[in-house]
Amino acid sequence: MGKFSVRRGLGPLVNTYVRVVSITQLIRTLGRSVVWIFVPIYLSEVRGVPFFDVGLIFFATAMLSLPFSLYGGNLIDKVGRRFAAIITPPMMAVILLIEGIVVARNLSIIILIATFLLFEPIASIQGIVDNVIITEETPESQRNDAFSIIRIAANIGFSFGPAIGGFLSYINFSLVFFIPMFITIIEWFIFVKYIRNRKQFTVSQERRLTEFPTGDRLFLIISLIIASSFFVAGQWGTTLTLFWSSVDHITNREIGLLYTVNGIIVVLFQVPINWLFVKVRDHIRIAAGVMIYSISFFLLIFSNNFLFLVSDVILITMAENIISPVIYTVIGKMAPEGKKGQYFGAFQLIVSFIQPIAPVMGTFLLGRFQGEDLFMWTPILVIGIVVTILTLKFGAVKPVKAVAEETPL
Repeated sequence: MGKFSVRRGLGPLVNTYVRVVSITQLIRTLGRSVVWIFVPIYLSEVRGVPFFDVGLIFFATAMLSLPFSLYGGNLIDKVGRRFAAIITPPMMAVILLIEGIVVARNLSIIILIATFLLFEPIASIQGIVDNVIITEETPESQRNDAFSIIRIAANIGFSFGPAIGGFLSYINFSLVFFIPMFITIIEWFIFVKYIRNRKQFTVSQERRLTEFPTGDRLFLIISLIIASSFFVAGQWGTTLTLFWSSVDHITNREIGLLYTVNGIIVVLFQVPINWLFVKVRDHIRIAAGVMIYSISFFLLIFSNNFLFLVSDVILITMAENIISPVIYTVIGKMAPEGKKGQYFGAFQLIVSFIQPIAPVMGTFLLGRFQGEDLFMWTPILVIGIVVTILTLKFGAVKPVKAVAEETPL
């Protein structure tokens, strides 16, 4: 059984594009996880920015990514995935360079915030490119495993990134930005060498960059259901990092190690989880993951012992393993040929309307109920239960491939 599951789960690795995207995901996550995890700590502890304001900054960068998701997805369909793949890493490298200089020279925090606002918009375009490449280059039967392999690779990077960042922050916080900058340059070289447009790709001069599949009701229903799960899952990151730091009072090194545990669990258990859920319908799998997420966060009220937190992170990560790959597989099934970028961009747009609310809500609860953990995490549990019920009730729609009617926005 074990040999069968591993062989089946790793089969897509023979695909060159799966290997390339996996490698770039690994090195990208290795660098950027450092930034994403330690920027809230730097803003809060070094620059004295209030918790809620930190949440608003993350909310703003996510909101700014909305038009980038819509335009970026259609742009990929219009000019090809290669163009988008090779133009975004240099943009990200410049952002990281500026942020590193700001931190090293203790310059105005406005510059740091202004450049950080561009972080998520560029990252969203890169995510769409990766999803389009995998969807176009893998058969549907292997797609779930292909997305899982990419997650495994990304989480190998995530296993080391935060731990390294925890130590870099003690040496000099500017290294949290400079090291990812150099890693981003490596990512760019890989894309330049290996990513090509599909042979049948032709540039469309007529396609508008604002097309949105408003006529595909099935797509909209599924996307809204999936996006609603981020009210809960989105507490992983900014909210949880600040909670560990300010409420549980654990060190940056320990925070880095907890995120390392997350990455290791993804690497070890993503393929077995896929095999375990292979016959489970997509909406049931998503509902199960949301419920486990909710319970995991609620358990934080009981202890701040480091070993307990490690156990809780393992449980959170299992929820992540259950949900994450199937999300992109579902969207890929619904995206018509030639409109992969549009559909993934539209999905990213819908998610980006909801996902940013999570850290804003979490940091608000953290600031309002600091020291009262029960009131902090009970609303998250209640939301998770509601989302689980809605997913089970309305998510049982079999995705089908259908060309939707587009409406320019």
